[in-house]
Amino acid sequence: MKKIFLYIMIVGSVLSLNSCLEEISSEASLDASSELAEDDVNKLLVGLYRKVRHPNNYGYFAVMTSEIMADNYKPVKFQFFQVQNIYEHNVPSNDLLLRNLYVDFYAGIDRANTILKSPSANKDQKGKAKFYRAYTYLRLFDLYERVPIIDENYNRQPIAPSSKEDVLNFIIEDLKYGKENMVEFDGKNVGLSSKVPTKEAAAALLARVYRLKGDLAAAANEAEYVIGTNKFSIAQNPKERDSEVITMLKGNKAEEAGSWGWIMSYEARNWNCFAAADDLLNLISDNDTRRALFDFDKKDERNGYVFSNKYKTQYNSDLLVVRIPEMYLISAEAGNTNRLRELQNIRNSTLSLEDERRLEMSFEWTRWQDLKLSKKQDYVLPYPQQAVDSNPLLK
Repeated sequence: MKKIFLYIMIVGSVLSLNSCLEEISSEASLDASSELAEDDVNKLLVGLYRKVRHPNNYGYFAVMTSEIMADNYKPVKFQFFQVQNIYEHNVPSNDLLLRNLYVDFYAGIDRANTILKSPSANKDQKGKAKFYRAYTYLRLFDLYERVPIIDENYNRQPIAPSSKEDVLNFIIEDLKYGKENMVEFDGKNVGLSSKVPTKEAAAALLARVYRLKGDLAAAANEAEYVIGTNKFSIAQNPKERDSEVITMLKGNKAEEAGSWGWIMSYEARNWNCFAAADDLLNLISDNDTRRALFDFDKKDERNGYVFSNKYKTQYNSDLLVVRIPEMYLISAEAGNTNRLRELQNIRNSTLSLEDERRLEMSFEWTRWQDLKLSKKQDYVLPYPQQAVDSNPLLK
């Protein structure tokens, strides 16, 4: 982990969206407006994948910001006052981390738009680009709500932020395209399929976004579609979750793309460090299988702190995008109560739906929006001053 603001980028092996892990360093030099080979477009996709997974020098905070603003964390130490500002909902417009969050999310969107403008990109490749664009806009929505919608036709002129509803509608249209045009999840090759966007991944993210929009019927339809494929199942042991993962972004130790697991561990106690919140821990009964995701047995030797072990701690945590239990919870929220019972039978739990969702989805970057949907939070990050200075319509 880099513990100072100077960050040294280490180029290593990354996941090829076409077949396997390969080292890519040439995607930035490709001209998307020219006729490219399929492999060249895949290189552009790898560049997009890397940017979405690790947006900037502090990419782990780009991933964690919404969760830091929520209530699942118990801070152990703040090494950076900027992180404390996020936790306390007191972020100034000239904040360094704030600036990076905004600018570098849009850098990922720009990479997606580059692929979408390529005449060589096929429908599956465009579907993947739209999936990652939608996912990045969802991150922006979590933090700022109203943001400018920049698509592949953007003319680089100042642009006003769109309404919350329009941002969600834009995300939905991108995901619909992805669902229609991306390849299906290959149940015989779970290891690869879970690391790239698929038709099922788009449907699962659609379920989440429809829920945010307040359309539970549409959310449940997408959730049931994913459940009905029978390609995913809730694991008896939640630490062995391969069967649950619909899609994720693979961690990369060489690039320190995946450091949130370390930040959420006792090993980070002298840096920026977060344990699990007490009221979250209080939801976990002795028989709940998810108890294994928390280090209760080390509480006394760690000054009373209990840490989550949901993620690896070697700077290579996978970024979970969506898992099948969320689909059961969304369907249950829409009235399909049997789905809640199915999940609870496996987890050995009798929590309310709201608490079940909080525990099951903890540290998967959804809690902040749950708090907003329940009217328990209304804080919105300010636009970065630098972005406002360069775009006078951003207000």
